[in-house]
This record gives sequence, C-alpha cells and structure tokens, in this order.
Amino acid sequence: MVMLVTRVVGVLLALAGLALTVAGVWFALRLGSDGTAEFSARPEAASPVLIAPDVLNRVDSDVVVTATPSEGAGLWMARANPSDADAVLGDARRVEITGVDIRDWLLTTRTTGTEEPPTLGNADLWRQQDDGQGPVTLTVTQEDAPESLVISSADGLVSSVTLTVSDKRWFVESVVAVLIGLFLLAAGVIAVWPRRRSAHPETVEPASTVSPTTVEEVRR
Repeated sequence: MVMLVTRVVGVLLALAGLALTVAGVWFALRLGSDGTAEFSARPEAASPVLIAPDVLNRVDSDVVVTATPSEGAGLWMARANPSDADAVLGDARRVEITGVDIRDWLLTTRTTGTEEPPTLGNADLWRQQDDGQGPVTLTVTQEDAPESLVISSADGLVSSVTLTVSDKRWFVESVVAVLIGLFLLAAGVIAVWPRRRSAHPETVEPASTVSPTTVEEVRR
C-alpha cells in the first residue's frame, strides 16, 4: 500500500514538473532575456478604439502603445482620465480592448455603442495626444494611473493596435519555473521507479556444525 501511494505521488509530481518546465521554457523563449511581451489586435474599425485602465494600468511597467491606420490614412491617439474619456465617447460606437490572451499573445476586444463618434481632438481634457500619417506610438507610464487611451482615424480605419511591455523579472521568473519544474520531474521519476533490489540476493551459508562424533575422532 505504501509503495502504491508513493508511486501515485511520484506520478503527480512528475506531471506537475513537466507542465511547469514546458510553461517556463515557452515563456522564456517568448519573452526573451529582456522580458518583453507584445500583444496585438486588428480592430479594422472606422470607430474609435478605447483601452481602459484594466489593460493599460494592469502592470507596474511602462506600456508602449503603437497604432497603425489603414494605408494613406492619418491617426490620432490620446490619453485621459477614464471618466473624462467615457464622457466624451458617451454612447458612440467604439472598439474596447478588454484584456490579453497570453496563449495567442493577442488583445481581446469587443464592439459597443450605437451613436456616431464625436470629434475627439477638439476636447481640452486630454493629458497627452499625438497624431500623424502612418503608425503613431505613445508611451504610457504608470505615474498618472488610472488612465484610458483613445485611438481614432478620421479618414480611415484603425488597422492594428499593439501593446508592448518589458519587465526583466518575467524572464527570471520563467527560468526559476523551469528549474523548479525539472526538480519536481526528477523527484517524481525517482518516486515512481525506485531503486530495484538485486535479482539474485546473496545467500549466506549456514554456520557449519561439528558433530560430537567428529570431535571425538579428532581427539583420537
């Protein structure tokens, strides 16, 4: 019974170690030594794109947002207090970036609102704004969190949005996960396949006994 329990525990340890090792290697290769994660989405919408604080201020590191319009179109991007951004957009049609999908390294989105989008650049509530022909990049620090970021293309579509975050600790944590996984895997394997005893155990010859008759013959 003890042997059975030991083997079951060993199998569980080995499976947990294997899963942790694979996950750690996958993250380490994906993040690189500088711990850079990049998530993208293709809204391809003629409506503004809103990135809420739940995504923008989810980590302590700076978030670099890069948006690309359709070919030949201009792009506008700005950040503001979340309540101000919501008030300006109102019930306007928009694409909201709601989170990240780590498995596919994608931004998750949803479309909401029914009214025509307003002219956003004229409002005086934006803390920082930038525009240009082609891709526009804006770095969001966490000093003024929480914040929302709004992206719009007046004469085209918002073709893609990319969020880039770097934290070297993520790479270190991935390597640590690999080491712990390998340790658990080794421990599980040892528990499942314990050292076998020798198939031919040594036999101990019984101590020889001398019969009284033999002793008597020796004396003679």
